[in-house]
Amino acid sequence: MIGKLVPVLVLAVLIALPLALRERQASASKPAPASSSAETPLKNQTLVIITPHGEPTRAEFTRAFTAWAKAERGVAVTIDWRSPGGTSDIIRYLEDRYRGAFAAKFPQHAASAGFIFGDGVSATAPEAVRTAANAARAAWLASEISSDLDLFFGGGEFVYAKSAQRGLIVDAGLIQAEPTWFTPDIIPATLSGETIYDAKGRYYGACLAVFGIATSVDRLRELGLEQPTRWSDLGDARYFRQLTLADPTKSGAVVTTLERILQSHMLPLAAGKSGDAEKAAQAQGWREGWILIKRLVANARWMTDSASKPTRDTVRGDCAASTAIDYHARSEADWAARESNGRERLRFIIPKQGTSVSADPIALLRGAPARPLAIDFIRFVLSPQGQRLWGIKVGTPQGPERYALRRMPVRLDFYRDSPRDQRSDPDDDPVALSREFTYHGAWTGPLYPLIGPMTKAIAIDPREELQAAWAAIIRAGGPEKVPQAWAEFSWLPVEYAGAKDARNAVGDKDRLAATRVLRRWVEESIVHLNQARVLAEAGR
Repeated sequence: MIGKLVPVLVLAVLIALPLALRERQASASKPAPASSSAETPLKNQTLVIITPHGEPTRAEFTRAFTAWAKAERGVAVTIDWRSPGGTSDIIRYLEDRYRGAFAAKFPQHAASAGFIFGDGVSATAPEAVRTAANAARAAWLASEISSDLDLFFGGGEFVYAKSAQRGLIVDAGLIQAEPTWFTPDIIPATLSGETIYDAKGRYYGACLAVFGIATSVDRLRELGLEQPTRWSDLGDARYFRQLTLADPTKSGAVVTTLERILQSHMLPLAAGKSGDAEKAAQAQGWREGWILIKRLVANARWMTDSASKPTRDTVRGDCAASTAIDYHARSEADWAARESNGRERLRFIIPKQGTSVSADPIALLRGAPARPLAIDFIRFVLSPQGQRLWGIKVGTPQGPERYALRRMPVRLDFYRDSPRDQRSDPDDDPVALSREFTYHGAWTGPLYPLIGPMTKAIAIDPREELQAAWAAIIRAGGPEKVPQAWAEFSWLPVEYAGAKDARNAVGDKDRLAATRVLRRWVEESIVHLNQARVLAEAGR
């Protein structure tokens, strides 16, 4: 029997052996089993960011941060960007959401929800009203009420300082978590008199900005004008109907620009003075700055509702010049050069002794649903890797892939450690710029809420009368030839000494009362401007 089975067994071995060898070879060719972490699917998280930043910034930080979060946190991040408008629109949006959420969470305080940000209660209000308002404010500040958004990214420092005071943004803990970053030689607390980050950690400068002048190279050549170098150059009669400006009641960045114009007149006059002499110099600078603002509006061909639109007007050659934020102008200049085979069409000028170096912050919103991830995003933006996105050329390692953001990084070590040939703007030096202009927040910072409404009331709303008066003065030979007309043109409803009271009047929670004040200013402006035109036409 055994003898009969031997041939069968040999045949079975011959058949099975190649199959076994093939299976072993196939098994050897397979990749090693993935680690347990790779087998675990990535956790999905959504980060909601409200911002005035445009598509280039959103795209580059989305790409870079999602890659970082996947590698460092094992998280698949989706960023939901919300852009309801400029910073003023964003603040209104956030306040409305927080008030609604507060009233729903604390129905016992719902009647006082309008007071949770610490304003709106008159000192003469009944004690019961003031007590209820204080209780609502305390409940708000102790809460984790959510707007269903995580981060506020971009906009002027003034807006963030006010948001911190009102309780919309909260400490992200990074000053304690990354103490080596927040030093004078890395991220300074102040620069050129401006606050770069909040001492309580409620907001952090993500990058820096300067305000200046965008000029159309072709248009200036056609008009026979030299490049302007100071704000006052734009008030020249030769720029009549050659500027495009933005309405400061629509954009916080425009208000900041106008505030720098005011301070550029106050600073040289007040330098080295103290006491009453300094106050008199500030008052004179305030007046001269406002007269220049009126001349700028008089020279404008039109007023836009966005801080970025004037620059686009300029690059198309529709106007000769405009006020601009550095990155708006530089981005448009890049685009125009590419479209024109490298020919320069737009130039950005930093006015001499005319602008400070401002922070463009980022902050954690109260009650952020994705708080740990939101803090990670802030940390990434402030890290050396995140900072490179702002100032490095497209295609450079750890730089942007599609858009050159043309922003000045807030970290000063970027300027020491990044080779000049990698940087989009190798001549940028925020420390050197800060030496040319020191912002004095106490001079005009408290008056920030007045600047937009006052500009609108004395220049934008009566712009037809303003331009008619200015045109008549130009035809008469200029302000020196018609001093009476110029005095009427230079009328202001508010001098520096009364500016704080005026700010309170136009910011009154009684909107009807505030509107009456502004309406009176418009009407009085029209009277004075019409008189200026008549006097100029009479040669007086």
